[in-house]
Amino acid sequence: MKKQGFLQGSAVLMASALIVKVMGAMFRIPLANMLGGTGMGYFSAAYSIFMPVYAVSATGLPAAVSGCTAAYAAMGRDESENIRRTALRLFGAVGVCACLVIMLGAYPFCKYISEDMRALPAVAAIAPSVIAGCLVSVYRGYYEGMRNMYPTAVSQTVEGAAKLVLGLSLCGMCLWAAREYPNSFLRIIGWKRGDAESAAVPYAAAAAVLGITLSSWAGLIYIAAADRKMRGASHKNRGTSVGTGRILSDLLKIALPGAVGALVTNLSSLIDLVTIMRSLGKLAESSPGYFSELIRAGVSAENIPAFVYGSFTGLAVTLFNLVPSVTNMFGKSMLPAAAAAKAGGDRARLGECSEQVLFVCALVSVPAGAGMAAMAEPVLQTLFYGRELEIIVCRQAAALLGLSVPLVCISSSAFAVLQAAGRADIPVKLMGIGAVLKLVGNLLLVPVPGLGVSGAALSTLLCYVFICAASVIMLRKHACLDEGRFISMLLRIISCGICCAAGAVFMKEFIGGAVEMRIATLISCGFGGVVYVCFGALQGVFDRKKLQKLLK
Repeated sequence: MKKQGFLQGSAVLMASALIVKVMGAMFRIPLANMLGGTGMGYFSAAYSIFMPVYAVSATGLPAAVSGCTAAYAAMGRDESENIRRTALRLFGAVGVCACLVIMLGAYPFCKYISEDMRALPAVAAIAPSVIAGCLVSVYRGYYEGMRNMYPTAVSQTVEGAAKLVLGLSLCGMCLWAAREYPNSFLRIIGWKRGDAESAAVPYAAAAAVLGITLSSWAGLIYIAAADRKMRGASHKNRGTSVGTGRILSDLLKIALPGAVGALVTNLSSLIDLVTIMRSLGKLAESSPGYFSELIRAGVSAENIPAFVYGSFTGLAVTLFNLVPSVTNMFGKSMLPAAAAAKAGGDRARLGECSEQVLFVCALVSVPAGAGMAAMAEPVLQTLFYGRELEIIVCRQAAALLGLSVPLVCISSSAFAVLQAAGRADIPVKLMGIGAVLKLVGNLLLVPVPGLGVSGAALSTLLCYVFICAASVIMLRKHACLDEGRFISMLLRIISCGICCAAGAVFMKEFIGGAVEMRIATLISCGFGGVVYVCFGALQGVFDRKKLQKLLK
């Protein structure tokens, strides 16, 4: 099996991630237009449960399998088959238990936490995806540990395509049925009378979530079939020199802190779900006129918290998540090399891994985050055309989240190296502190008149300022990072990123109303990218020797 270097492996995963992100945007943007702010609130309630589970299955569990496989290979032991078999049993059982917990907890979650029982169908529909996510993580981690990123890349693409087709189709069919056969639809859901299209929104959100669940199983079916074909008969009877108990212990040592870290990392979505709507309710009580514009636009007073929350998560957070989901692939690709360097006691190589992954993450995330901060409103108008009310609600929040993008990307890659360096506990501790900061920030800032939902974005920014700074310090201590050299490089990239954002804003103002708004936004963003590359070349950011090292 041919192994890939860091940049090659990252390129494979990034290509897949970009395709998946395009398909994800093609899914989320029409979905937001179909469901509106209120419907996206129901969808986001289920997604806030799905994202921590997805993070565990996409980051925490594969990291355990990948790290163990790479570490044993570095010591001259080929235990990949034993690791794979043991991990399938362990994580399969974990998936079944987690599925049952979500199914049994759906009712109390909606009643007492989200305080909206209309989100119950969507929350219940997400539960079976956990089993598929846990199992597919084993196959992905196995091949990532062998430094073959193709199975992960293709399975993610299959999953993204299935989500796009099934999610939108099922959601659209539900809304179509309510519109074309209102009386029959109302009888099916147990309503005697009412507006069928309004009544269908929670079920349409659940149908979209069901599409996500089915897509996770499509990804599992593909990678399991591909694994059977690639392994062949030569692997079936391979002997092992390490007992299953030892493998299980090694997996748990990485998986437990990694899984807890992934859960804590994604607590932000749960914190937002629990706090934003409650805090908005307090804001409505303390400042009765604050939401008068929404009420005049036709949003009922009881639906305002769900509408604002759905607008924030469905538009601003969707835009915010685009870049980190791509740069996470750098950490996944670097993890086997860093784990091998740690197992072999090669401190110089471990330091190189730290610097390389942070360099590439900053190179991509800084201009993207700066551009999002400067061009939040026109980008939202381009992606979510026709949802003007939702954009007004979340445009300031989207700009603040743009400033958080580089911090999130650098932190997540630093966590991957710390895991490989044997300190998977550090990301858990840092994210635990960050979650507390996020929770306190939401409770204090969201009820403030003039901030509202933007307070949640500001608390995210403050949370990740701490996490990013602390993770870089921990890399210097535990993964041999040359902190001074990294900061010098980062400052050059930031200056180029500021020029990128300024160039985009300048071009947007320059062309003004000469061309259609969406075309103007695309031209402006493209011009900003050209400015970034030019200034990066002048400042030596794009160094040939550094890029050549990434190919190794």
